[in-house]
Amino acid sequence: MAIYIEKVDILNDKKARKRFIDVQFNVYKEDKYWVPQLRMELNKLFSQKHPFYQTAQCAFYIAIKDGKDVGRIMAINNHNYNQFHHTQEGHWGFFEAIEDIEVFKALFNSAMEWTKSLGLKKFVGPFNPSTNYECGTLIKGHSEIPVLMMMYNYEYYHQYLNELGFTKAKDLLAYHMKSDFEMPEVIKKVALRAEEKANITYRTVSKKNWTKEIDLMYSIYNDAWEQNWGFVPMTKDEFYAMAADLKTVADEKLILFALVNGEVAGFIVCLPDFNQVLHKIPDGKLFPKGIFQVLRAPKLIDGVRVITMGVKKKYRLYGLESILYYRCHENIKQYKKYKNVEMSWILEDNLNMNKPLIRMNAVPYRTYRIFQKEL
Repeated sequence: MAIYIEKVDILNDKKARKRFIDVQFNVYKEDKYWVPQLRMELNKLFSQKHPFYQTAQCAFYIAIKDGKDVGRIMAINNHNYNQFHHTQEGHWGFFEAIEDIEVFKALFNSAMEWTKSLGLKKFVGPFNPSTNYECGTLIKGHSEIPVLMMMYNYEYYHQYLNELGFTKAKDLLAYHMKSDFEMPEVIKKVALRAEEKANITYRTVSKKNWTKEIDLMYSIYNDAWEQNWGFVPMTKDEFYAMAADLKTVADEKLILFALVNGEVAGFIVCLPDFNQVLHKIPDGKLFPKGIFQVLRAPKLIDGVRVITMGVKKKYRLYGLESILYYRCHENIKQYKKYKNVEMSWILEDNLNMNKPLIRMNAVPYRTYRIFQKEL
């Protein structure tokens, strides 16, 4: 049967949005590792009101075969990214499709044609919808459910993307360790020596003062990350929208600020792995049944994810990365219920982040790949 590609306006058309969202539920309905996102959150993300679309131009496509929606893709012209990096890249994301190379080919051809029409020279992804959110195709580590805000896909995605001429742009690593591991003495000594020498102190965040805490994080985030590969500056509206979503799952004791001589110099964010709850809500609907799984969250969650860390440029030589890892681990250990820790994602060539993890005997157990193709 022929494959038909339909361009849809999911940002303004609710019926089209539902079809676009439904694709992922249909593609993974038989997969035991896939974790559905809440439909209410996806509806917010795919609404014209979401602040991401203030600085990006997007096109959405659905693949139809035998009268059924069997795939989807979002093509992205991220103005913030191209202006910051002085590039002409198109991005793609939210791609899902059945195991059919022809469906892959038809979706990517449509998305690349639109991208090329804008004068963009390269097609890079997946970004859902940028590196500030979920990104990367899982190419290693398919035998477990993913942790909070990390990607999952079938193994054939890697094969088909290679067949379509996509090549590696960058690999992202996810590290795993048990929460009760013993921190190596060398890291303890380095941390304690640096703390004393530079007058480094810490504090946890307060949800009562959440807006002020997010102000501090925002002041650090863009400064800390701007030299990283793939970095996209976040507008204040976008940063605050993401922070509002994370507040519901955040644990105050697992988010730390590091201060040098009283000035906030960096932060680390560790979140309970709420995917362990979402995995038990296969239809992605909070009501009528999903809410009962949410209420059971304290009993269901036994893992955490260290989701991000930022250190101001002027404090890069203070060794705050190792220190924040150490202090965050000390806080995690206070909770007997948390057994597993994932640190993700880490750029494969970010030595300042990878070296401390390797010293801690963390295992790089999952790999996600960003693909690219010249247009």
